[in-house]
Parts: sequence; structure tokens; C-alpha cells
Amino acid sequence: MGECEVTQAQWQLVMGSTPWKGKKYVKEGADYPATYVSSDDALEFCEALTETERRAGRLETGWEYTLPTEAQWEYACRAGAQTRYFFGDDKSLLDQYAWFAKNSLEAGEYYPSPHRVRLKKPNPWGLYDIYGNVHEWCVDVYASQPPGGTDPKVTGKESIRIGFWDTSRRMIRGGYCNSVSSGCRTYLRTFTSREDRTSGLGFRVVLSARGD
Repeated sequence: MGECEVTQAQWQLVMGSTPWKGKKYVKEGADYPATYVSSDDALEFCEALTETERRAGRLETGWEYTLPTEAQWEYACRAGAQTRYFFGDDKSLLDQYAWFAKNSLEAGEYYPSPHRVRLKKPNPWGLYDIYGNVHEWCVDVYASQPPGGTDPKVTGKESIRIGFWDTSRRMIRGGYCNSVSSGCRTYLRTFTSREDRTSGLGFRVVLSARGD
């Protein structure tokens, strides 16, 4: 799993575009997260990165970059812990590890924007910004009760009825820079439309055996 969210520099190198440019609540710079990317955009990045690395001879056949499953994301986030956060149950410690509503707003801002990656402490497995900063896309379709087993992946019907609208739903995890502390808990599950593109949506990649 990537040690942090995919950055603007990484996105530009692979995709040659800047989807966040000129948008609200975004700071631009090499080490800021790539935002305003949908679930499909993130998967396109993963496909392009896979092909780039394969052509360069750095990726063996049978392996690919993709988005994590919910199970992979939570397993990596927990880093062996069974508490609300990987550092325990004391939410007052979250400031050391995450950009969230309590600490994200800077002078002159009325709404926070994501910060540069790797400024906070990582979890015990070396993952930075796993809480807060940007919500992270997962590959799974929403399910009220995920299946058990080893590394489950939820597929199937994506549409859900909300009021008068039918919308697709893909899982996002970790909270973002305007989440309260409870919105960053390891086990908190939420979803959004796969077409959503906002300043609070980003992603990190995993290297996985193709088809797993």
C-alpha cells in the first residue's frame, strides 16, 4: 500500500493532467494530495501506473496497482490494533496523526483544504494520513454488511435509492480535513457516488496480484 495519498506530482507524472486546478478549497503543490478525482478517475490512474511500471520493467506480469478493498484499507489502517484508532481510544491524540476539523483551518480560511502529505506521524506500519486530510476511495461497492472471509471484495449492483434519485455508491474511508474526530475512526464506513469529484476526495494505491 502507498505510504500516503497519491500526490499532485505523482498524478501529473502518470496522467499529465491537473483536475484540481482552479477548484475551490485546494492548495497546489507537488506534495499536496491529488483531489477532484472520481472513483473511475482513480482506477484509470492505477491502470496507467500499472502499464507504465510494466513497460519500464519494474512490475512483474501478474501484478497490478489498484485501489484497496475496504478489508485491505482497514487492515492496513489498524496495523494490528483493535481500538477506535490505531493509537488507542483517546481521541485527543488524533491531532498528532491527522488533519481534521480541529486543526485544518488556516488563517483567512472559512473552509479547510487538504494539507501536504507526511506532515503528521504515520501509523505503526508507516502509513501517513490514513486518518483525515482526504477521504480515500476503496474499490468496493457499498454493502450494509460486508462478507467475511479472507480479503473480501464487494461487487454487484451499485445503485441505491436516496429520495427521488438513484445514485451509485463506492466506499470511502478515513475521514477528511473537515471531519470531526469521530469521523476518522478506523471502523467508520461511508460511501458516496462513484462520480463525485471534490476537494475532500483522494486515494492511495495498493500493489496486488492481478485478479485478487
